[in-house]
Amino acid sequence: MRFSPLPRLVRYFLALILVLSLFIPLPFAILLPGPATDVLGPVVKIPSRFTDKVPAPTGKLMLTTVSVSTPNSKVLGFEVLVRWIQADGVVVPKSVIYEPDVDFEEVKKESKAEMDGSQDNAVAAAFNYLNMYEPALAPALRSGDLNPALLKFDLPNTGGPSGGLIFALGIVEKLNTAQLVNGRLIAGTGTINKKGEVGPIGGIEDKLIGAKRAGATLFIAPIDNCIDITNIPKGLQVVAVSTLAEAVTLLKKPAQALAKLPVLSGCSN
Repeated sequence: MRFSPLPRLVRYFLALILVLSLFIPLPFAILLPGPATDVLGPVVKIPSRFTDKVPAPTGKLMLTTVSVSTPNSKVLGFEVLVRWIQADGVVVPKSVIYEPDVDFEEVKKESKAEMDGSQDNAVAAAFNYLNMYEPALAPALRSGDLNPALLKFDLPNTGGPSGGLIFALGIVEKLNTAQLVNGRLIAGTGTINKKGEVGPIGGIEDKLIGAKRAGATLFIAPIDNCIDITNIPKGLQVVAVSTLAEAVTLLKKPAQALAKLPVLSGCSN
């Protein structure tokens, strides 16, 4: 059977429709790997009279993020195509992330409140851990000389609860006598409660990409996110944990022991 070619005018019309579709706003939201921020710098601020008593941290302990388009952003067909080609982000219906007619200012307020809550939980979890395992600090913690009001956080333009685990690890690293990070480039994510229990987060694979781009070689993930991890960037080792104590124990392992672990480990615990 022979088919006649489309008339030239029809082909031009279809080509025009295709080109125009690339510049039409679509009801989608885009999630991309965000920046990774070292919490061993000025992000977590602790009075020097406590931090000067222990070795200064070396290396980086990075909090990973996901950049999400705002409810008012116009996501064009061209952007969706680019994300598909580059495979470095996720495109989802806007309704998956935002409620209809959502107020972006309210979204920002809620996100900041979640961040503040995660920081409060991180302080409580870290202090509980240090009280149990760092005898030199226990008297200051029990007397209230070292208390949550003394700790400050400086991480603008970031929200949500997923930094809790890394905040807690940053506090422990700055106050304990052991060198946990020990010159390495480590990243991670996870919510945390006051008991030190680590919870799952969204956008785990975007955070893995962001961690790799920042130079991390080890990524600490919530055990409940194991099911979501299908692609791990080359050169990045992922270890899943369920508590702050597990994360600290992991970082205390010798490099040789960590090197023997599979690319993704901790998920069968």
